[in-house]
Parts: sequence; C-alpha cells; structure tokens
Amino acid sequence: MGAEGIYPENWKEMIRGKKVILYNTGVSGLLHGQGKQIEKMRWVFQVFREHPEIVLWWRPHPLSLSTLQSMVPELQEQYQRVRQGYMEEAAGILDESADLNRAMAVSDAYYGDCSSVTALYQAAEKPVLFENYNIRIMDDVEILPIALCIKEEDMWFIQFHSNKLVRMDKNTYEIKKMVSIPGEPPFQCHPYNYHLIDRGESLWVLIGESRRIYEYDMEADTVKAHIFEGEDFRIHSEIVIEKGDQFLMLPHGSSDILKYDCLNNVLERKKFGREKIRAAKCFETDGAKIYVADYDSNRVHCYDLSDQSCTEIKIGAEDNRYWGVKKVGRYLVLLCLFEREIILWDEETKETSRLTDFPEGYACLGGFAYLNMFEKDMKIYIFPIYSNMILKVDVEKKVIEQAFKEVYYDTGYDENSELFMNATYLCAKRSGDYVYAYAVYKKSWDVFDLKTETIRSRTAFEIKESEYKRSIGCILDSNVYEESFCECEKRTICTLENYIGNIQNCNMGNQIGNNEGNRIGTDIHKGMISVR
Repeated sequence: MGAEGIYPENWKEMIRGKKVILYNTGVSGLLHGQGKQIEKMRWVFQVFREHPEIVLWWRPHPLSLSTLQSMVPELQEQYQRVRQGYMEEAAGILDESADLNRAMAVSDAYYGDCSSVTALYQAAEKPVLFENYNIRIMDDVEILPIALCIKEEDMWFIQFHSNKLVRMDKNTYEIKKMVSIPGEPPFQCHPYNYHLIDRGESLWVLIGESRRIYEYDMEADTVKAHIFEGEDFRIHSEIVIEKGDQFLMLPHGSSDILKYDCLNNVLERKKFGREKIRAAKCFETDGAKIYVADYDSNRVHCYDLSDQSCTEIKIGAEDNRYWGVKKVGRYLVLLCLFEREIILWDEETKETSRLTDFPEGYACLGGFAYLNMFEKDMKIYIFPIYSNMILKVDVEKKVIEQAFKEVYYDTGYDENSELFMNATYLCAKRSGDYVYAYAVYKKSWDVFDLKTETIRSRTAFEIKESEYKRSIGCILDSNVYEESFCECEKRTICTLENYIGNIQNCNMGNQIGNNEGNRIGTDIHKGMISVR
C-alpha cells in the first residue's frame, strides 16, 4: 500500500508486490490444545517457508506469552522456541502490537483461529480459512464423484464438496471436461443433496443450499442460472424427480413439494399432508405414486400426483426410523437407520416381516450404512456407504445374503467407531442391468452386472491435464458470491496449500503490489481508526 506510517519500512519492503495472509492465533488454543497449537504453528511456518511468494503476517494474541507463563508454564519454553525460530529465520512478519486494524487492512486473507476478527474479514469480502490443529498432513486432491449421470459414452458427476461438473469417458475413465458452476463457491461443504438431471442436450444441476438452479448446455458449453423473482428459495431436498418438463423437490423438513417448471422458470409450492417430513434420499416411483420414507418417524408417505393426495403408512415399531424405501411386487422394502434390521411390508395383507439375520461378518456404521438400492428379479441389491459389503434381499424367500462377494471392505468400525471417513462407495447409478459405482476404499470404479453378479473394476482415473489439476484444487476464484469464502481446513481440496496457491493466483483481497491506485486496504484502515 502507498500509505505512509502504517507499518515499519522493512515490513513494507517484505510485502511489496506480494499477497499477505494474516495468521491469527489466540490464547484458548494454547491453553486447551495440550501443545497441539504449538505443533501446528511449527507446521504452518514450514509450509509458508516453501512459499516465499506469499507473506505470512503472524499475529499471536498479545497475551499469549504471559498467559502461558501463569497458567501453562510447561508450554512456555516450547512457545518461545517456536517464536524465536520464526524471528531468526525471517519466515514472515511477527506482529505483537495491539493494532489489529492494521493487520486487517493490509492482509489479503485470513488463516487461523475462529474469533471476532473473522466477521470483519467476511464483511470486507476477504476469504477466511479456519485452521484445524489436528491437520499436519495435506493429501493430494482426489476426484470424489457424486450425483452420477450415465449419458451415452460418458459419465457426468459433481465433484464432492465443490461446484465442479465433471465429464469422464465411461470406457477409459479419462477426464474430458471440467465445468465450474458460476456464482457458486468453488469449495463448500454442501449438505449431501446434489442432483444431476439429464434433459437431452442439457444437464440440469441442483446444488444443496443454492438459491439457483443451473442449466448446462453441452453443445454451447455454457451454464445458465435460473433465478426466481420474489422467492426465498434454497435447494433443500434429498429427492428431485423429473416429471415431464417439471422437477419435483420433495420435502426435507416441511410439508411442501416444490414444483419447478423448467420451460417457463416457474416455481410453485404444493402442500401435501399436515406434518413436516424429512424425505429420505432413497425413494420409489410407481406410475403417479411416489413412496418416500421419513427419517424422523416410522411412516412411509405415498404421494399420488393424479389427485394431489398423500397417504401416510405406519410401518413397524413406533421408534423405527428408515433410511429409504423400495417397492418390489407388492412389498415395500425398508432399511432401518439405527437398527440392524430390514423391514418387508406387504401392501395387500398389511403384514410386516422383520429381517435381522445378516450375513456373517457384516459391519456398519449406524445411521450411515447405505447408499442406494436397486431391484432385479424380485431381489434388492443394497449398496453401502459405511458398511463393508453389498447386501442382497431375496424378497420372496425373505432372506438377506451377501452379493458380489469380492466386495468385502474390512472397515474395523462399529457404531461407536471414530473411523468415520472410511467409506466404501460414494456414488452408485444404474443404467440398464449395470450399476456404476465409485469405490472410495480402493479408489476404483466398479461396474456391477446385476444379471450375472459379476464385477468389472478399473483403477481410479488420473487427472492428466494440468488445467484439470488446477481446477479441482481451486477453492477460490474472482467471482462475486452472495457469501464470502469462509471454511474450515481439510486434508484434501480445502487445504492450506491450495489456499495459499489460490490467494496468490486470484483477485480476491487487496491485490497488494499490483498498483498504487488500489486503495481498499488503506480505506479500511482509515475507516477503522477514525472511530477509535
């Protein structure tokens, strides 16, 4: 910045022509982290040493040292060594002053502890990344597909926790295209409700918590955002069904079905039933009827679109909760969320059968066991998220078996385990008699033949093109969002490494050193000190 007297001359020289990231560390982490924050500091300083193109502005809380001296003296020496090493190696700026406003004004981005400072950064439309003391390793970015769409010789999907629409060759598993959805943060932990709808020449993209519905024209390679005037609208549905030229979004915490006319860009609300419903992701359609299970009750809701009615069916014990429902002949097949139990309900006799005899060695994480269900010849194939095998329910014989016995992931977890991220499959999509699924645990694509119960596997694709590598690791860009970037550090994609690279390459923040005409940092600082 051109303003004089804001910081020492040697700081000014250090900053000239470079981006600046404020590293803000508080007292609470030092007191309660049992040394984790100090270890994290060492790691952070090493990461920034490897990035001299970015200046780290470290601003520890002014009371850090005195607090350790009085309350955790055993950590005082460790902290002083880290601080001294940082100063001696001239790794960056050490700011122990009381002037928070200066650091706020000069820096382009924030990294560190959650504090009141982060609200100021968001108000100034500067990005914020909260540090995670437990992360001292950054994994390579992986393609993690969800919302799979099979289309001719290609598979299309959305990259998990991002706005990237990816096109992949179905036979070679090579990435052929990557499309960023404009107006959506490139990285954001959306709820698990992404949807892709194939409309022939276009793909329609619905991203959880977004205010828009997107239409991707494949021939023109353009994305159009559909916005609804006067509607307080966000995508918040685990179920989206295409019916002619309409998309039906079933309720997730309400009693309304949203009906979107994609030809006329009209959104309409229809009330069904009297209660709030959290419709489970796995559902069934049967002509004009739609069957959905409710996460929060033992009920299945049958929507009849022909007469706009909704019938509630109580199935099983009062405290049962269901992950999803499928219809096989006259039976509804329901998977219990928290009990090791599968329910068969006979629509004709209204009788309920409880299946509890699971295959030997079956293990699951309660509430998160299942991903999707597919019917073939009166048998239901159940693909897992957090269980260790594919199940097959023979509805006529009322037995549970292990299908595709080559798939057996020795998770080692049970309902109380902390190994939560050891997923088995992340997506599974049916096309004819084949199910395409991505196996997270072995990083490969599996194609399941439901006729022969055989599997064709292919090692996970590599991102060969440099442009795709850059794109998949992008967590910031120069778009203007409704909400500024504010996320928590992760081991993949939303890493400190990606954050540093993205700050360097994007136009968010102050654009320090680009030219003297850019006065946003100076203006912020003057505005702050004027009210003191």
